[in-house]
Amino acid sequence: MMTQRKVVTNFGRNLRFEPRQILAPKDASELLGILQEHRDGAIRVVGSRHAWSDGIVTDDVLIDMRHFNHVRVHEDASTGEPRATVGGGCQIKTLLAALNESGLTTPSLGLITEQTIAGATATGTHGSGAHSLSHYVVSVRVARFDESGDAQIVEISDGVELQAARCSLGCLGVVVELTVRCVPQYYVEERATRCDSIEEALASEAEFPLQQFYLIPHSWSYLVQRRRVVPELRRRGGAALYRIYWFVAIDVALHLLIKLFASVLRSQRLVRLYFRAVVPAVVFPRWVVVDRSDRALVMEHELFRHFELEAFVRREHVVEAANLVVEILKWADAGSWQLSESTEAKLRAAGLLDALQAVRGRFTHHYPVCFRRVMRDDTLISMSSCSRASVSDDWYAISFITYVEPRDEFCALASFLANSMYELFGARIHWGKWFPQSREQVDQLYPRMGKFRDVCVRFDPKGTFRNDFVDDKLGF
Repeated sequence: MMTQRKVVTNFGRNLRFEPRQILAPKDASELLGILQEHRDGAIRVVGSRHAWSDGIVTDDVLIDMRHFNHVRVHEDASTGEPRATVGGGCQIKTLLAALNESGLTTPSLGLITEQTIAGATATGTHGSGAHSLSHYVVSVRVARFDESGDAQIVEISDGVELQAARCSLGCLGVVVELTVRCVPQYYVEERATRCDSIEEALASEAEFPLQQFYLIPHSWSYLVQRRRVVPELRRRGGAALYRIYWFVAIDVALHLLIKLFASVLRSQRLVRLYFRAVVPAVVFPRWVVVDRSDRALVMEHELFRHFELEAFVRREHVVEAANLVVEILKWADAGSWQLSESTEAKLRAAGLLDALQAVRGRFTHHYPVCFRRVMRDDTLISMSSCSRASVSDDWYAISFITYVEPRDEFCALASFLANSMYELFGARIHWGKWFPQSREQVDQLYPRMGKFRDVCVRFDPKGTFRNDFVDDKLGF
């Protein structure tokens, strides 16, 4: 077990704190010993630090679960379905590699694979066209304190406790390991296509259920990655060449130029020209490729440090939300832009016109806005959880990213976007991204928050595993 005191900085460099101790237990016995020793203190767990909210911040004990990185592939005893039991500190890329050796993969894949499985599920991390990773958790082993205050490991495998444990923000205890559903490895066909409107982008949703799309700022068109599962048959379209092209042209070159124009040169004119003329030129709509899912559905999105807010709106509101985003980004970029009468009326009714004036002409957005569809989760507080059973309960995640520092102007814009989409569409903010929503808003957005708090109090009555962020946002 390692013990040290040092400053912890997250991926986005917006968090910087110094815990009294950072401990990395090598096994369950050492973990229980740490809990027993610090049962009167405050304990949080750190994963890969690829998050922007204050969820990991503590000034007391921070536990690093890096040694809990095992993967065991097996069949469910009752159904025969494939499962993987995974250590809480295992990175998703390690899990995917182990599953692929058995011809399996996870049912959902996010854009990056650097996160630990416990961190990803605890914050509701998701891909496009499926449920979040949290939804597929079938059991969780958690280290916590029993009624007498002794450290113990318990397994959670059903009921409201499992719904809480699937997306818990670390409030039930330290996740030792999880068991998740697996599916046979599958192949994905992809074609990148330009669309002039969000309606056109959504029109292909039924045929390409795994698709995701991007609003391209300043051209105000959409780039759609139309994706669907196909039989393997044969990999076609030069999948290896396509991966090289995507890595060089998109993951590296596109991002380097964004950083150059927006962050180094700080040229609004070059940013606008870049998205109007250069970005459309690197899209090849005739290029159709088929590749393995864990290659086709991810990006090297962790190569460049950035700062992100992600808002979730129900499928029924996504067109209105996208149109609002376009108008607000234009308003923030050019002070001469005039809102449409309908948008101005909606913002006036919500009492947001004064706040809107505060962001006028202050920020030129410089990154594509990503839209991903997320199906309804069987959880209590993941962003796509829902208390009603309806076929229209799918959600769309809308992400906003900046490469510019300092980030005050972006944060002002992102706060307005979060508040306006909350007031107009009931938008929820990703727990792992920058989180400007208030406790009152959170209570309104999550009708089963009371049940979640009840489970947390039963598992952690003294609040040892909570911090100021979860106490404030969740209303403890």
